Amino acid sequence: MKRTITLILFLLVAAVYVHAQSTMLKGTVSDEVGALPGVSVTIKGTQKGTTTDQQGNFQLAVENGQSIVISAIGYEPQTIVFSGQQNLNVNLKSVSIALNETVVVGYATQRKATLTGSVSAITGTELNTRSVASLSTALQGKLPGVTVQQESGQPGADGSRIRIRGVGSINSNTDPLVLLDGIETNINQIDMNTVESVSVLKDAASASIYGSRAANGVILITTKKGKAGTITTSYNGYSTLQRPTNLPDPVSAYEYLQAELNAFDNAGITVSPTQRQQQLQLIEEQRTLKPDNWNRYDTDWKNETISNNSLMQNHNVSISGGSDKISFFGSGTFLGQDGLIPNNNFNRTNLMLNADAKIKPWATFSLNTSLRQSNELRPGLGTPKNIIGKALYMLPTLSAARELDGNWGYGKNGDNPTAAAYASGENRNKSSESIVNGTLTLTPAKGFEVLGQYSLRTVTGRNRSLIIPYTVSLKGQVLGQFPAQDGLTESWNQTVRNFYRFQTSYTKSINKHNAKIIAGYQAEDNTNTSFFGAKQGFTLGRYYLNNGLGASATSGGGANEWAMESYYGRINYDFSQKYLLEINGRYDGSSRFRGDNIWGFFPSAAAGWVISEENFLSKSKSWIDLLKLRTSYGLLGNQDIGNYPFAATINNGYSYYLGDGKELADGVAQIALANPDISWESSTQFNVGIDGSFFRDKLTVTAEYYIRTINDMLLRFPPPYYAGLQPAFTNAGSMENKGWEISLGYRNKIKDFNYGITVTLNDNRNEITDLNGLNSQDRTQVVGYPNNGIWGYLSDGYYVDLDDVANSPKLSGAARPGFVKYKKIFQGEGVDPLLIDQRDQVYLGDPFPHYEYGINLTASYKNFDFIAFIQGIGQRSAFLSGVGLRPFANGANLFRHQVDYWTPENPNAEYPILVPEANSADNFVRSDKWVRNAAYGRLKNVVLGYTLPKQLSQKLKLNNLRFYISGQNLFTLSNFYDGYDPEVTYDGSVGGEFYPIMQTYTFGLNMNF
Repeated sequence: MKRTITLILFLLVAAVYVHAQSTMLKGTVSDEVGALPGVSVTIKGTQKGTTTDQQGNFQLAVENGQSIVISAIGYEPQTIVFSGQQNLNVNLKSVSIALNETVVVGYATQRKATLTGSVSAITGTELNTRSVASLSTALQGKLPGVTVQQESGQPGADGSRIRIRGVGSINSNTDPLVLLDGIETNINQIDMNTVESVSVLKDAASASIYGSRAANGVILITTKKGKAGTITTSYNGYSTLQRPTNLPDPVSAYEYLQAELNAFDNAGITVSPTQRQQQLQLIEEQRTLKPDNWNRYDTDWKNETISNNSLMQNHNVSISGGSDKISFFGSGTFLGQDGLIPNNNFNRTNLMLNADAKIKPWATFSLNTSLRQSNELRPGLGTPKNIIGKALYMLPTLSAARELDGNWGYGKNGDNPTAAAYASGENRNKSSESIVNGTLTLTPAKGFEVLGQYSLRTVTGRNRSLIIPYTVSLKGQVLGQFPAQDGLTESWNQTVRNFYRFQTSYTKSINKHNAKIIAGYQAEDNTNTSFFGAKQGFTLGRYYLNNGLGASATSGGGANEWAMESYYGRINYDFSQKYLLEINGRYDGSSRFRGDNIWGFFPSAAAGWVISEENFLSKSKSWIDLLKLRTSYGLLGNQDIGNYPFAATINNGYSYYLGDGKELADGVAQIALANPDISWESSTQFNVGIDGSFFRDKLTVTAEYYIRTINDMLLRFPPPYYAGLQPAFTNAGSMENKGWEISLGYRNKIKDFNYGITVTLNDNRNEITDLNGLNSQDRTQVVGYPNNGIWGYLSDGYYVDLDDVANSPKLSGAARPGFVKYKKIFQGEGVDPLLIDQRDQVYLGDPFPHYEYGINLTASYKNFDFIAFIQGIGQRSAFLSGVGLRPFANGANLFRHQVDYWTPENPNAEYPILVPEANSADNFVRSDKWVRNAAYGRLKNVVLGYTLPKQLSQKLKLNNLRFYISGQNLFTLSNFYDGYDPEVTYDGSVGGEFYPIMQTYTFGLNMNF
């Protein structure tokens, strides 16, 4: 018994002694920016350790004389010998700024060093080096895997189309989800001056937490916040001169008349000697004499309608500051942009106020508010693109733009593009948007966070479309008004969206094991309402809806709504920041489906291995900052297919004859079949990537490969013709995108000279893998080929002579020497070897850009800074149709690039023999002759800036003053059609119409005080 008591007493004394030797050390780890979470704190030579929490704090039981190792990826480790310190404040020195940056991801932030998903990010500072009107355009060439194509330079409509890792659907929306501080919005209405950062979530691991709306990628935009300290005010402004990058050059009147006569002769059309003599005399007069706008017209519609220059301006004032208790950031911006034609401009005003208040040590409240109002003006008759097109191809011999009697010229049957621009009325679009976004964040316990968020977004649009006929005349004779009838339409629409979110998160570290769990609930509802009223026959120039003919009055309206409810979660785990694991999931319910298809689950998993943290690379620490391998796989969805695709809707506006008297009565009708069983389009994505940083962050490398498979695509299958209804949607197709991305960066410093280069290169290949046996009749969708692939015939030069015509395959009997000659591809029994038909068409190319690249050069020397940005694509197939391709198309003029046409003396001409449009159809079918490679390389942006020395700026009571000049779209290398920009999409009612992209020259000022 005594021995037992003695043993117990001995153990108690030993425990007290050991406890006396062990001390609970508290400490904080930070860098030059602030507190560092997730830092490893271990006792050297043991397995004991912990990590810092979100505030950089840690606690660890240590004994005197033990060595404490504090380390994190991207920082130089520190070893401290414990000698009784009570509190330890450790400041780690960064060896890689890039790796220690935090990146905004879904509902959280993560350090680049421990990121497992595919996320590309860019700061607002980098974006604002380009003085452009739209945020989407500023992203071009900056982020690998993100295709940004600017298709127009029209004021208010010059934003770019964004595709993330290819095309994600045939019939559903293919645009990425854009969130501003968590709230969905229009990327082209965001003020770039307020942007702190932009993150693009490209793979399933990073995007699946947004579930059914993330199949096309997610763009997260974070706005600036105020910081504690002195209140600072800044002004950023610029003025820009804009001019079109490229416009085709129409020929003069005498050149057109000569070409017209040549075309008649080439087509074998009889021209009487009298007519020929009159034509030749007119050609000579047009060539030698100036036009008098009475006997001779040689109207330069391009010069009369389109300006060579227009102006743009942007002015921003921002104020930020605050204290430890409350901080704020406020911003106001005005953007004004003129167009290339009269009555075409756009202006936008953005106001923002972000405020953060620390209510309690464990409670903060953030309120983000923004207001936007934009105004767009266009001519009343025709779109700006349509007017520019007509000004380019309108015949110079028709009339003057304005006749000698002061009236507008008759043009083409009264259609005068110059008059349309100046005097056809107005089309005004006024849009306003307000966002109120409040977030309450509670931290009731260490590592535990509770968040509640509510936002209200209201977008209101109003349109006033007024058509005023203008008087036209020809050679002194008034020929009436065009158009024949005036008209006024006023419309209004409003979209209101409510957004609710509740989220909890918990972070815990045990020794070298670190974990974070996020769980959340989100709901949103969206309601849209609209109405319009219209009248004609106004008097006394009073263009208001209470005037005009009552009998002409029409009106209408509508409303629709949709809603979503979602549950989401994420688990992040790492062991010693070396082995990384992330699991995401989202459970979405959408009002756009019915029954068992309302809900869908979208999971993903990602893993990472930080190879550079392994012991076998410990000797390479002097030059390897980070070497990380990561991979991910997951499921995403797409439910953006309209509000009621499952329902058989009834449409009004259908009349029926009823009763014995056969009286016409208003009625309704079902015009489309419905399928209540449709569900989400789903997307499975696999991604593997490697990240590297070397030589103290001088060299950085990121490379990725991905496979993105879209399943259950919504397709329409034609019903029997006797059904008389449009087809319903069916989940039946699949498509695949495969691609790779690489980004290389190098930066260095030689005394006062800093320089850097970043190169991005990526490619995506799209293939339709299943259409359930239904290839589209026009071959835009064919299994085994890209979506919207281009199909056509293979050309074989020109027919040399009549014998060549007689003995060679041809499309029709219209073929003659100088016509385009085509190859016979399809062979078989009973097939005429001399007749070419649709079976002879082959695949000619993909209109989606390939081998996209961006090269960003930066340099600074003392007070000077310089940026040059080159962007381009290596391959893209484009077919230019209509007036852009065919001489005389739709009664049009010729362009200078169409004059090089075939003659016996010019057998290798660019264009076939010149004949009238009615005789030229065989020459301009879709073929490899006219499908061009729209590859280009463009000096996209150059900036040269100078910052005033501190001593001078301080004398002016300023903290900073910088001047800069910049140019946009300065130089382009391309083999595309002369006068046409390879980046633009060409369309329109007669083909080949466009609004040119702008080349700009900017002077700007940045001022801080």
